[in-house]
Amino acid sequence: MSRVVASRRCPLSVVRCPFPAPQRTTDNGKRKTSRGTAAAALAACCMLLLRAAAGAAPLDQKIPGLFGGSLRLTVARSQNSEPRQPGVTARFKSLSPALAAARSQVPVPSASGSFRFSWDPDVETFVRSRQSLGSLLAERAQTLGRHFGAVSVSYTHLDFDTLEGDPLKRLRSIEPAFSAKFLAQLPESDRLIASDDELETRLAMSIRLDQMFLMVAYGLTNSLDVSLALSLNRIAMSANADAFIRDPAGNGGASFARDQRGVCLDFRCAHDQFDASAFGTGDLFLRAKYLIYESWLVDAAVSGVLTLPTGNADDFLGFHDPTFTPWLILSKTWGRFEPHLNAGYAFRSSQDVSQAEWITGVNVIAWRWLTLFSDFLGYHDDQRDGINDDVIQWAGGFKLNPVRRAVISAAFQVPVNRSGLRADVVYTAQVEYTF
Repeated sequence: MSRVVASRRCPLSVVRCPFPAPQRTTDNGKRKTSRGTAAAALAACCMLLLRAAAGAAPLDQKIPGLFGGSLRLTVARSQNSEPRQPGVTARFKSLSPALAAARSQVPVPSASGSFRFSWDPDVETFVRSRQSLGSLLAERAQTLGRHFGAVSVSYTHLDFDTLEGDPLKRLRSIEPAFSAKFLAQLPESDRLIASDDELETRLAMSIRLDQMFLMVAYGLTNSLDVSLALSLNRIAMSANADAFIRDPAGNGGASFARDQRGVCLDFRCAHDQFDASAFGTGDLFLRAKYLIYESWLVDAAVSGVLTLPTGNADDFLGFHDPTFTPWLILSKTWGRFEPHLNAGYAFRSSQDVSQAEWITGVNVIAWRWLTLFSDFLGYHDDQRDGINDDVIQWAGGFKLNPVRRAVISAAFQVPVNRSGLRADVVYTAQVEYTF
């Protein structure tokens, strides 16, 4: 029996698939194929592809990996070189906790729901309480009511624009090309040539985050609500980086080492870039809220949120470790106005950074079927490292009840200050149904 040997290349050029060779017709005229062998070979190829994909660098290594992790600079005619990490990329050393704080700017949809029902003995049925439809971003003390629940889907988009007030698309740093320690090791002639040389780096960054929450809440009693929310996240990052040697004296001093990737032809400039994204489940949020006090002046509740890290933290899809956040919630409806205050503290690991959080604002009943809300949101990092130390946002939006127990909501946030990694506008939309 004769055989024809075939070879096919996988989509990844570094992986060859062991496809079996098709066999010619046998003497009895029947075509014989080895399906089991083909299936096994295909499975082996897929495993190789998965291993190759798994070997790709996670997103948290993309910016530190620009220019191979550092630029290697040397002096003309010298064999010695010094690795330097550009200051413009070093600014992103706290990107992971900065993005964690940025994700906190997308609060989990309120578990209070838009409606509250209580038993009316006069009509012997549950009646909707007179209150606003609530805020999309803040909790209120009142609960759903016994055996009532709510389901919702929300979507938020963040397109980050600034880092500590500087435009992400125009980041720039200028620093000495060589350290004093390195210059001291050079011959005097080279030291005089290179001592005034500067390294200028320019970085144009784009970071976009899309986040969806799937949430269900249920009233176990008239005073106790529980809820579960799962986030689905997609983050996309791209960067273009350029480095230049600036020689004020024009005597041809510093240059990039020849093995540095992306080096321009004259060895006095370098370029690097990347474009990457990640998609997957974010974290799982388990919450409970208990109404502890009611009066004519104020209603008070306490809440606890346990965040389970089901997202890939290396790709900025979730936190590294579990988080617990206790909250105190105050609110009260006075006529058409419902002021509220939420104050809490997120206990996180050192990788994610703990922070104090608060939301305060007012809901306004424009009509029975329309509520307008205005909120201020604050996040205060306890590490005080200069990244996202004090983030303050203002949010405005509405909740609309077009039919029965369905509610459509929309909100937008804008920065009050420019601390940290910030988006000029944060958009959020939600569809909710109470059952």
